[in-house]
Order: sequence, then C-alpha cells, then structure tokens
Amino acid sequence: MRLQIGTSTHEDVQAAVELAVSRALEGCHAPALALVFSTSDYSAESVAVAAARSLEGIHWVGVTTPAILVGADVVTHGIAVGVLDGEGVRARVGAEGPMSLDARDAGRRAAREALTDMPLPPSDRSRAMLLFGDADSGDASEMLHGALGVAGSGIAWCGGGTGSLVAGAHAALYAKGRALRDHAVAVTLDCPARIGVGIKHGWEPTGSPAMVTRAHGRAVQRLEHRPAFEIYQAAAEERGQELDARGFASFAMSHPLGIPQVDGEYLIRDPLSVDDAGALHFLASVPDGALVRVMQGTKAMLVEAARAAASMARGDAGGEIGGALVFDCVSRYLMLGDGLRDELAACQSALGSRVPVLGCLTFGEVGAFGSRMPQFHNKTMVVLALPA
Repeated sequence: MRLQIGTSTHEDVQAAVELAVSRALEGCHAPALALVFSTSDYSAESVAVAAARSLEGIHWVGVTTPAILVGADVVTHGIAVGVLDGEGVRARVGAEGPMSLDARDAGRRAAREALTDMPLPPSDRSRAMLLFGDADSGDASEMLHGALGVAGSGIAWCGGGTGSLVAGAHAALYAKGRALRDHAVAVTLDCPARIGVGIKHGWEPTGSPAMVTRAHGRAVQRLEHRPAFEIYQAAAEERGQELDARGFASFAMSHPLGIPQVDGEYLIRDPLSVDDAGALHFLASVPDGALVRVMQGTKAMLVEAARAAASMARGDAGGEIGGALVFDCVSRYLMLGDGLRDELAACQSALGSRVPVLGCLTFGEVGAFGSRMPQFHNKTMVVLALPA
C-alpha cells in the first residue's frame, strides 16, 4: 500500500480540489480510501461537492481544520487529498448524528455502519478504525465510548475532533459526499499487513495529586471538595505567580490536567475556561472520582514526544511502511507556533525521509496507549503507520 498525496492552494474551491485529487490519484492502481483535508477558509459545502465529483467511486472522508500537515510543512491555506492505494485494502465509511443529542449513540451507530460487511480480518491482516467527531457539538470522549462498544479494542485507533479557532465558526466533517456538522464519522480500514500506531504528548506531572470530588460532563466543579480553580492557583503560586480568571487560559495552555493511567502514562485534558464559581471547563469529560495532576511541558519536550510517537508507530508496524497519518492537537500548535515545523520534522525523521506523511490539527485526538484500548486525548500527537 502507498499513501499518495496531492495539495493545492488555488483560491477557487473547485480548481483546488480537482488539482489536489488529480495529483493524489496520479499513478494509482487500486485506490481504496481518500482523505480530504481543507483549511477553514474554504467553503466546506463547496469542497464536498467538488470532492464527490472528483472522487466518484472511491470511499472518502475528511475534515476542515485550522492547518493541514504535509511532511514537515504546515499548510494554513489549502486543500490536501491523500489516497491509500493498494491491492487487498478494504475500507468502509459510517456517519451518524446528531452528537449534540447523544454523542455515545452517534459514535456507536457510525462505527456499526463502518463495520457492515467487514468481517473480522484473519491473522495475516490488520484493522484500523479512524474516528472523527464534532467536538463543538458533543463530548467526543462519549462518541469514542460508543464506537469502542461496537468495534472493540485490540485494533489500531486514530482520528480526532473538529473545531474552529474563529469565534462563531463551526467546523465540518466530510462523509457520504457531504459536509456534515454535529456528526460522528467512522472508517474501518483493513490492510494485508500490520498497521502501526504511536501516541505521545510530552507532558509531565507537577505538584500534588488531587481527587475530583464533583464533576458533570466536561465541567469539574470541585477538587478535594474545594473550587477546582484553586488547584491552578496553587500551581501558579509554586512558580511565584498570582493567577486569576483572566490569566487562566494563558497559564493553562502550558499546564493541562493529567489523569494517571495504570501503565504509568497520563491522559491529558485541556482546560478551556474557568467560571465565576471556580469550576473548570474542558474540551472532554473528566470522570468524577478521578485522581488528577497539573502537568507541565516545554517546546523541546513536545518536539521529542512527536519523534517518540512516530518511532513507536514505525516499530509497531514491524515492517516497511508506505505512508503515515498524523493527528496533532491544535493547542500544541498554539503553544509551539513556528516550532510546529520542528515537531513535524522530528516526526518525519523518525518515520523516514521518504515516507509520505499527511495529517491535520485536531481538537482532541483518538488513540490508545500500549494495550490498544482507545481513549480521547488532548494536547497529544497520534501517528498511524500504514504498511507498504
């Protein structure tokens, strides 16, 4: 299998899509799945119409994103199409909503549709599930729980949430030839060799652990029976800083919350805001009763984590790889700035300089530590290594 990539920065949507598709399909013999990523300044509806026409007869999905990742390049205006080309590769797409009504059920139904007529592969084949959800409309961690109940662990999981950095804008997902919002989209991908996956974030704990003593959905009201915001004020005070609600977003950018896992890793949660009652609001849910710690990290630690995730994915594949998909949290980009290219260069170096790499910025990531039991992460990089 080979991942073939085409890009375009043409201002006209139809021209951009047609050019990106033609470049991606050049020399393809058995295209099994196409991924369409468009930056948020293009009309998602227009992209969907053009892509459905240009990719007729090929399964395709995608998302709108603040930036597309191509090798070590960051594309903030453009369209990219990646085509998975290979004999014996099978793909099926599912899309269901609304997530705002029941995110878990939307994930369950999308995964079930993606698994229709896709029996469990034999031992000499490998399966991945790509899962995308509208993080603005519903709790994407609930969407993942629903999909997991249908697809199960032990396969390679990747994907992420969609969102927008522009106030009032609403990101879109692409599936079934349309631009969708308030949906979950799942893709079952079966390959004739092992698919590798790697995941790392680069954050480390600091300060004392605290227990979540009151939480509801994506809001944590109390930690150790006190307003949750106080844990961040204490963390800032340890660094000689005074922290109020106005400075919270800036401090939290480099100090997410971590939930310790049995394998020693930390599941990262990205705090978005604090309200007048001192409750913290997150991109994804934090379980009531969980033990949590404030985390810290540097740009160098994040870059090294990207290298480690790519190395893990390559090693997990166990053989030659024909391409890689990368899903990187938008909040890492906001912290790294131009240093995002260093992160991508480290990823490319670990995968191999000639390996085609395509990805996008996501608002939360789907991936699994060690045991391949998937979770919804924040501020994390997930790499899927596709067998050659």
